[in-house]
Amino acid sequence: MKTPLQFIIFFITSALVIQTTKAQVDQGAIDATEAYFTAKMCDDFETLINLTLPDLIDQAGGRDRMMTALSKIHNNQRSKGILLQEFKIKEEIEQTKTKSETHVLIPTVTISKVPGGTVTTESHLIAVGTESNSKWYIVETSSLNEFNIQKVIANWDNSIMLPFKKSPVFKEDK
Repeated sequence: MKTPLQFIIFFITSALVIQTTKAQVDQGAIDATEAYFTAKMCDDFETLINLTLPDLIDQAGGRDRMMTALSKIHNNQRSKGILLQEFKIKEEIEQTKTKSETHVLIPTVTISKVPGGTVTTESHLIAVGTESNSKWYIVETSSLNEFNIQKVIANWDNSIMLPFKKSPVFKEDK
């Protein structure tokens, strides 16, 4: 039988291990999110594809077609004067383990330059950790809801609720 002191030491040690593991998972997801936004800002389509779930690349018709689609989206935004300038990761990160994946819901704020001002958008990304969280993929949630998310993330189990979408905020240049 364990003494009260042994129980307290065991409890504290267990809590520290859980916190350390959570911090490691969060950091891997955060690193992938930062790489994702940096790639978007630098037009690094190769990195964006590497951070895209393989199933989505297959659905797009392969890497070459995905590269073409990303290039078209980028060129369309640039021709309209839209340029991602800044991103921030907020602290209210949620995570869960499902089957062989870790899902991390990451709240973000982006600021984009648009004709006549800036647009600030609060949204969420989902970082999907695979291979014991050694590989991370990023999924934007702008067009996802509880009814279609499993078409994108097959192992999604709804243990994390997708937040309501917020409208972007336009701030006119002075």
